Amino acid sequence: MRPAYVERPEENPDPTLLPEITLLGPAEPVGGAPVDLALPSGELLAGQYRPSRKLGYGGMGTVHLALDTKLDDRQVAIKVLHPEQEAGALARERRALVDLSHDDIIRVFNYGHHPGVGDFLVLQYVDGLTLEEVRARAQVNPSEFGGSRFHEFVLAYGVRILSALGYLHAHRPPKVYGDLKPGNVMHDGTSTKIIDVGSVRAAGLPGLTTEGFRAPTVGPNGESTRQDDLFSLGETLRRLCGLGTSADDLGELSDLAALDADAPTVPAVGETTTSAPSGLGLVSLARVLRRATRGKRAERFADAREMEQQLRGVFRELRSLRTGMETFEPSPLFLPSPYALDGALGSAPPLAHWAEPSPPSPYTPPTPVQVAQRLPVPRPGPDDAHHDRLSRLADAAPEALLQHTADWRASTEVHLLRCRLRLRSPGHGPDAAEGELEAAERLIGPERAPYDWRLDWHRGLLALARGQVTDARGHFDGVYESIPGEYAPKLALGHCAEHLGRWQEALTFHEAVRLRNPSLGSAAFGAARARLALGGERALEDAVAALDAVPQHSRHRTAARTAAVRIGVEHARTAGPGDDVPGRLREVLERLALLFHAHGLTDDQARTRVIAEVWEAVQNALTRGALDPEGLARLAADADPRLAFPADGATLRQDLSRLCRALAHQAARSADPEDAAVAETLLDRAYEVRPLAFRHHRDSPWLGKRVADWLRTAASAPSHRPPPASHGPAPP
Repeated sequence: MRPAYVERPEENPDPTLLPEITLLGPAEPVGGAPVDLALPSGELLAGQYRPSRKLGYGGMGTVHLALDTKLDDRQVAIKVLHPEQEAGALARERRALVDLSHDDIIRVFNYGHHPGVGDFLVLQYVDGLTLEEVRARAQVNPSEFGGSRFHEFVLAYGVRILSALGYLHAHRPPKVYGDLKPGNVMHDGTSTKIIDVGSVRAAGLPGLTTEGFRAPTVGPNGESTRQDDLFSLGETLRRLCGLGTSADDLGELSDLAALDADAPTVPAVGETTTSAPSGLGLVSLARVLRRATRGKRAERFADAREMEQQLRGVFRELRSLRTGMETFEPSPLFLPSPYALDGALGSAPPLAHWAEPSPPSPYTPPTPVQVAQRLPVPRPGPDDAHHDRLSRLADAAPEALLQHTADWRASTEVHLLRCRLRLRSPGHGPDAAEGELEAAERLIGPERAPYDWRLDWHRGLLALARGQVTDARGHFDGVYESIPGEYAPKLALGHCAEHLGRWQEALTFHEAVRLRNPSLGSAAFGAARARLALGGERALEDAVAALDAVPQHSRHRTAARTAAVRIGVEHARTAGPGDDVPGRLREVLERLALLFHAHGLTDDQARTRVIAEVWEAVQNALTRGALDPEGLARLAADADPRLAFPADGATLRQDLSRLCRALAHQAARSADPEDAAVAETLLDRAYEVRPLAFRHHRDSPWLGKRVADWLRTAASAPSHRPPPASHGPAPP
């Protein structure tokens, strides 16, 4: 290895940031001993350039270091072309090469001809390590690049190179690079340079390629398209990562079965792992490279921009899994969902909670139908005729939106929108939604439809709406294959795993999404449910920590804080003999005060239901001896005064009776006919829980009231006494 010093940058969410590599000595000639330039002593090449030493040679010619005597002896690289190249396509495009201007492509300053030497190019001189040298260095000493962080730097190389390829592909007519490989890209300081522009040509023209990096769709003489460039980049990145011996090995690494086989461990909240990428990070990395290196062009990324978006997404996932830190960037393909998909855990207990003989567990995941209706929505495609109008639509009632779009001219995005609206509308259903999806597929056409991930996404929604979770998982897995850097397919797969009882897989998906963007409440709730289902010594703490990590600015913060209170209540209610119930209840009361006065739960009816659930848990702890009267008094002394928490058992029961009557009034005023029975149950509970008095049931009033009612009745009853006797004649 050439002597060099590698300085890693500080942790940063920028997916283009690279280490700084400083060579500790001049570059040495590589690849053998090329022939010297045949120049008489003191003669300048083209009267301007003074060659100093050989740097190496490649397929297009020999490279020499030289000084530009007309520009203050600036160092340049002179590439003398092989004679067979002089009459080729490169000779016709030398002017175009000089016009290339991109930070990640080496500059071509000039070109010329010198008798006895031949044609040559004057290039920008850069002195760094090629990516092949970087790969070898990282293999020998991975700690130089931060261990598993090296894979994030590999993705940074990809993002930078794609910027250069996108620049070439956007030319009119489009150009391709054609011969991308690790040896043709140099890490110079903190940047990258494509150092050999001799293979640049118009798309479809013959040119240089290299065996092992050449796409199977390249023509016999090197005729290439932009998607062939993406294949070469995918293979370059695969070699740098060391994933398998060929692109064929990426299939096994990217299978979801690898999650079970590797038994991935998800780092606990706040902890950091320094191991090499494994579990979901490895699957996502393998998938993004696999799509780039597919055999058919239609199966690869459509363009450099699409591939760059997915590399950025995988980078964010790898970084968050490695560090436990947020690595947020808005999704280019999905709109954030306003729904938390909390399965009602983040809401105050419903009134039906008090109609059950014993309180049901609050940890039930959202139903498949709810998931289908509330997953993130794909952004409308920019090429759709209705893109602007679709982008401005609010998330209104589905029937209203169906009516609003009824007279719009048919387009793929309009049909996909109507598919989702019909799934959400109670007057429609999966069959009507499927008709819209079939119409969208017809508009996409049979050639493109098999490769359009939007269709698989909506098929997954339809399968969920029908309760076919296994089928939905297969469709969402197909979406994950196509766009492995996106969070939405992983969120959908996490919910499918919950319903299939694959709790470790559910935790893997939800935690990856949650770490990447803690504001996504759905992932936090899913991670909490999965941790509680898996159990373990720290299950409760880690579940609550995932909810606490939902930031204050998130629209789901109140739901997350509500869920943390309810999880604490459930733990206190079901705690075993060795659990610290008083300590858990103290934490619940602290969280309850913050929920009411800092975290946004302002609805009076919801507050009443939450307080009733907490007070019942305390009463339950007293009844079964997990909390004694002294412990109750200490809880009251430590609680926020604004909660007015009772300090003794009698006051607690009075409060509970009052709360149950308030809930009964809520039920009586509810529009839900089933709540009428709940109101009766709550009234019974109100009289059962109150302290001992002259009455113990609402149908048996206390004695004093019975006597008063009797007297009041007697006083108001009509008189039945006979009229007084007459003692004389009646008055005239």
